[in-house]
Amino acid sequence: MANLIAMRRHTIWMLLLAFLISSCGNRSGTGAGERVITVTIPPFAWFVEGIAGGDFTVNVLLPNGADHHIWEPLPAQINSLSGSEALIINGQLGFEEAWMKRFMQVNPDMKVLDLSRNISLIGSGETVAEEEYLSYVSDASAGADHDGHAHGADTTEGADHDGHAHGADTTEGDGHDGPALEGGSHEAHPDKGESHDSHTHGGPDPHYWMSPEEAMVMAHDIADFLIALNPGSYEEYGANLVTVLKRIVEIDSLVRQAVATAPNKTVMIYHPALAYMGRDYGFEQISFEDEGKSPSPARMKQLIDLAREKEIKTIFIQAEYDLRNAQSLSAETGAELIVINPMNRNWPEAVVEVAKAIGDRL
Repeated sequence: MANLIAMRRHTIWMLLLAFLISSCGNRSGTGAGERVITVTIPPFAWFVEGIAGGDFTVNVLLPNGADHHIWEPLPAQINSLSGSEALIINGQLGFEEAWMKRFMQVNPDMKVLDLSRNISLIGSGETVAEEEYLSYVSDASAGADHDGHAHGADTTEGADHDGHAHGADTTEGDGHDGPALEGGSHEAHPDKGESHDSHTHGGPDPHYWMSPEEAMVMAHDIADFLIALNPGSYEEYGANLVTVLKRIVEIDSLVRQAVATAPNKTVMIYHPALAYMGRDYGFEQISFEDEGKSPSPARMKQLIDLAREKEIKTIFIQAEYDLRNAQSLSAETGAELIVINPMNRNWPEAVVEVAKAIGDRL
């Protein structure tokens, strides 16, 4: 009898040990049978998790606090794609273009969604209005004669200034053959008219996720993509999409109210991450980095004059950048310095912090 009890106890302990080992194994990394989707930047994770629930583990390539302009993936980060079923990219980030071939070599069967395909893309760079002012200040300090126009302003002659990237077919590859779900249109945005940041130089601005209007387009595209990966969850993902869209609409309303009640609709920001939000909601951002570098003393003087001229009350800077120049600009002008995080994995939090700052301080 004693031997039988001992055997039973031994069996129970062995089963418990096996259960614990199994549980620990499932907590680490990607377990057997686990479905993984990789996103290139943290904000996209919020959309995937909100629509797919717990059906997929979301792997984020860009680490917290990293500057996407200079970031390069480590071998382990590249190899993490080997277990990923799909990759969701911004489509306009330099590191994606530089490393995409390598990403696909690691996992040739990985499906890819480019979220920029249905976005009304705008350029990146300084506004013409800002260039005119800086040119005026610069030339005035040299004793030049001015007629109120920026020299070289005819560089925009013949350009089509409607605030969008022209020649880009925003509907190409439109995969909106999924469910017609309430809460917004699947279609790419129509012409949104003139923007403060419409006259720009360089490639398309990649920061479109910071605009709730564009976020609605992203949410639809991600839902369609997830349903294609998991057709059996059509109804579940459709219902989750509606929930996500309702949250975006709430934030859209908050941003509109904040901007509408702001007496001064101009802000300064170190890196121009708010062009889409400014275009869609009617405020102007002025960047004070100089072609991706910290501003020179001459540039800082011009920015101080510009901030005083426009009576700017708010200066934004992203957490990953050096605060010193922003702090100096704030001290010289009296504008409040606010650190923001557009790369926040919690997308609503990232947008709301900007909206609240606009409403309180613009």
